[in-house]
Amino acid sequence: MAFALAETLSQDVFTKIRTLIIANKPTYTYNNTIFTYTMVSEYPKDNPTFPIVVLNESSVNVVLLTFDGGGRDYGVEVQLDFYAKEAHGKKAIDAGRDSLRNTFINNISAFINTDGLIPMDDFWDDSNTSPFQDKNQLINTGSSLIKFVK
Repeated sequence: MAFALAETLSQDVFTKIRTLIIANKPTYTYNNTIFTYTMVSEYPKDNPTFPIVVLNESSVNVVLLTFDGGGRDYGVEVQLDFYAKEAHGKKAIDAGRDSLRNTFINNISAFINTDGLIPMDDFWDDSNTSPFQDKNQLINTGSSLIKFVK
């Protein structure tokens, strides 16, 4: 997939990252059982099954390189939100983030050469893991922000 048009940049980035995550779903082991993350585009409102990674829509900002607007870069940020049962520990979130971070690092050349997406210097940034209550379940959550320039 080559990104040629600014008009579809958000959609193309979402599709590229979605495809990459689905092909490389993170897993972790808890009590000798392997749990595989499910990828969704928003947190499920009814009866979520954990673990989940939410691929949010991308944010694009346009940086003008010339005064006449003829040259421009596009900053692209995508946030991934990880959710796992608190009983599984924070390592469940860490395992999801570690797995996908490694997947993204191993695909940097494809991002650059095929997709025209250049990772920013701080291209992957993790947040702290924190608990929250969803109805009757205690959940751990953490986020990762991925940043590119087009």
